[in-house]
Amino acid sequence: MATDTETQEPGVDTEAVASTEEASQGQSKGKLLKIGGLLLLVIILQIGISYWLLTPPAQPAELAEDSLSKGSENLQVTTAEVTVDNFSVTNNIAEPGATIHVTFNLVALVEQGAAADFDSMVKEQNKARVKQAVIEVVRKSSLSDLNDPQLSTMKRMMKEAVNKVLKKSYVIETVISEYRTMTQ
Repeated sequence: MATDTETQEPGVDTEAVASTEEASQGQSKGKLLKIGGLLLLVIILQIGISYWLLTPPAQPAELAEDSLSKGSENLQVTTAEVTVDNFSVTNNIAEPGATIHVTFNLVALVEQGAAADFDSMVKEQNKARVKQAVIEVVRKSSLSDLNDPQLSTMKRMMKEAVNKVLKKSYVIETVISEYRTMTQ
């Protein structure tokens, strides 16, 4: 007599069917473990190759010390102050409806050995072009540039403009003194 939970069909061995299902489950678990192991191996290889490709090469200690000493030599360049000119410029675009008068003295810091050459280039050979370049920088400046306590943007732009006119990087830094603005 058979119950609902136990039905036996004639000619079917229930133990053979159960062992076949267990064998197929064991094979699928084995396949999953192999695929997972292969995937883990690929990920580890990718991490290793990425690390090997992206890490910078180590410098020997001697090369590192040489580069540090050369860098400190470049910082210790002796400079000379060369007066470029006194400027009085108006700016009409910084503040709409108003005119800003800007007055200042411009001094350039150049290497000690190039001071005489720079002085002759600025005051004799390229005087008008240098003056025009500096005036253009002031006239193009915004209100925030004119009111900046360090005048960093104007100084950088003046340095670039003067070096561009002279077609050589004489100017290391510009110094603006006696800076005054007056709004009308």
